[in-house]
Amino acid sequence: MEKNRTFIGTCEAYTYDGLGVVHHEDFVFFVPRLLVGETAELATTKWKKRFGYARIVKLLETSKHRQEPICSVAKQCGGCQLLHMDEAEQKIFKEDKVRGCFRMNAGIDVDVLPIITSNPTVGYRNKVQVPVDVVNNQVEMGFYHSRSNQIVSYDYCHMQSALSNAITKDIKKWITQSHCGKAFRHVLVKHAHKSGEVMVCFVVKKHEFKGLNEIVNHLLETYPDIKTITTIENRRSDNVILDGTERILYGEGYIQEELLGKEFRISAKSFFQINPYTTAKLYQKALELAKLDETQTVIDLYCGTGTIGLLASEKCKKVYGIEIVEEAIKDAKKNAEINQIHNISFLVGDAGKGANQLIKNHIQPNVVIVDPPRKGCSKDTLDAIVKMNPERIVYISCDPATLARDCKYLLEKEYNLEIVQPFDMFPNSVHVETVILLCRAVC
Repeated sequence: MEKNRTFIGTCEAYTYDGLGVVHHEDFVFFVPRLLVGETAELATTKWKKRFGYARIVKLLETSKHRQEPICSVAKQCGGCQLLHMDEAEQKIFKEDKVRGCFRMNAGIDVDVLPIITSNPTVGYRNKVQVPVDVVNNQVEMGFYHSRSNQIVSYDYCHMQSALSNAITKDIKKWITQSHCGKAFRHVLVKHAHKSGEVMVCFVVKKHEFKGLNEIVNHLLETYPDIKTITTIENRRSDNVILDGTERILYGEGYIQEELLGKEFRISAKSFFQINPYTTAKLYQKALELAKLDETQTVIDLYCGTGTIGLLASEKCKKVYGIEIVEEAIKDAKKNAEINQIHNISFLVGDAGKGANQLIKNHIQPNVVIVDPPRKGCSKDTLDAIVKMNPERIVYISCDPATLARDCKYLLEKEYNLEIVQPFDMFPNSVHVETVILLCRAVC
């Protein structure tokens, strides 16, 4: 089949990446930005033995769920893949994605509860991590093109706050004027929406670079909400970003935010959910599913800065939090101190090894709460959970595929899946957060 061959096709479904699925002449084509039910003239772009890709040449029948993207670089940028879908269609897509992941990766059909959403659906992110590069002597700052390392520069990211946008735009201007673009890898801005506090972190190849003092002074003079500025010297050659020696240029190296009545310290390397509006609903549901009382012990794996463990602490007897990022554990301990919480202990270490250490110390949890990174839990971690034999497991996941995989393993270990509840933590993107409840078959 030759490139740019045109044909007429109708979208029947979506892939997990939000591409439209079209069947034509015993081929399956995947088409960006084509909605279910739409018919279009399509042109082939590339193909393999059994499937191919195509682009829209002309829409012939348009879905009522199509909307005009608010972003000028929506087609190029890989950040927001669903800006052409209205909210109703995004809900259908994400619920179906969770359902499909369980069918494919766990071999089961699950009842997925209606996805829980929050407003706003734009400007909701409290963190932006912008790659920096110099191309043809021009500073490029933006997000990566879908499936590539090519930076797509933007004028205004509608998922970030107005303040984050202003700061990153200003930083780009100063980097350009100071000719120091080659010193940078990323610019990280964390904006706590409730407290208003802002952190700026320069991820650089070397701590010292031309124009550093000028950039810092300008930011502090222009943006009074900036409470701290740091650098992270990252000399790695892979895509791990927040690794290396951190140096505080101004402030204390952290900002503070309020969540469900508690105060949390957030540093550059520590994890904090990016959508504060949906996070509140997410954690409330997770704690509801945990069914805690003052006699129970909770283990919080991948605890980050201790958010959910600290929230759980007021409802149970004891909490143990485990996290491999040392800086996050420092924040977690400080968060416990700030909130005057004394029935929680934090351990630095791998989730599986930390859990096994608690087993050796004869810690018997009633509930295990798990919130791993996108890759899910390691087998060692799952084995440790099974060995601890908790009555309930509350699993929070940002990837329904690895969630379903891990769920299958736990189902084989005499746990029953009770609840599957998705949350729209990442509006306008293909990502979906999900909370599930697993109960021990014999309690």
